[in-house]
Amino acid sequence: MIRPLSLLCLLAFLSACTRLPSSAPVESQVLLRTSNAWDGSPYPDYPDGRPELSLLKIRIAPHTSLDWHRHPTPNAGYLLAGDLHVETREGREIQLRAGQALAEVVNVVHRGHAGSDGAELVVFYAGSPGVPLAEKEPAPVSVARPMPTPVPATLDALLDSIERRLDIAEQVALHKWGTGQAVQAPGRERQVIANALTQAARHGLNEQRIADFFSDQIEANKLLQYGALSDWHAEGEAPQHLERTDLTRELRPRLDRLRDQLLEHLAAFDQQKPPRCEQVLAQAIQQRDIDPLRNAALTRASGRLCEET
Repeated sequence: MIRPLSLLCLLAFLSACTRLPSSAPVESQVLLRTSNAWDGSPYPDYPDGRPELSLLKIRIAPHTSLDWHRHPTPNAGYLLAGDLHVETREGREIQLRAGQALAEVVNVVHRGHAGSDGAELVVFYAGSPGVPLAEKEPAPVSVARPMPTPVPATLDALLDSIERRLDIAEQVALHKWGTGQAVQAPGRERQVIANALTQAARHGLNEQRIADFFSDQIEANKLLQYGALSDWHAEGEAPQHLERTDLTRELRPRLDRLRDQLLEHLAAFDQQKPPRCEQVLAQAIQQRDIDPLRNAALTRASGRLCEET
């Protein structure tokens, strides 16, 4: 039986060679040697037939999720840059960071998610002519659901304003990372709410409504800050490409300007609150198709929008 030359065999051959001293012009390092995929499943025997080897360099944009797919033949990848989260439909998962190798699963439905820096990897496939490297998995058949209710313009505008405020969270976290400041800032939080309350009469909103709403914005913003800081602590550093912006001179004035937009859109929403408000709000957030942490932050920021005022 003819077997295609796989990456694993090549690495095994290289590792069998005498290791050269660091000053030598050639060095070899075993990145991966295994007969099992990353989820522990054993690789099947190679089929008879002529081998066909493929070596691909793949770039995945930041915050991009690949389609669910499966590989009919063994393959192994090496992550050059960024980070990649791989999961199966059964809930098995693995986190891959730059400089790590991965023995991919065979005939198991899975997909990858690139993080905030995207991902760049080289993948070696040991296949056969006519056999695809990957096969997209059809979406599972689901029970038909009613068409989502159109998002009212007032709600859409309000969610846009909330997201613009959330957009600043990463820059705030970056400033606090560099200065060692805590995410929690009770004095500043009280001041934000107090400043918003001075605009209550102008927008026809009661003070409790404003206090609750801005308290939710603050908590949602902190959720994203904690998420960013957690990622950077795990990496040991913050991304160098992110622009450093001063919190006091630049970021807080931007937040203050957004306050007036938020109040204006909140007042318009309250005047035309849609029927079945909770359902319409949930569908509106779902339609934005954002990453899980951002979804959680937007849900937290809008958690009390549908309450009676």
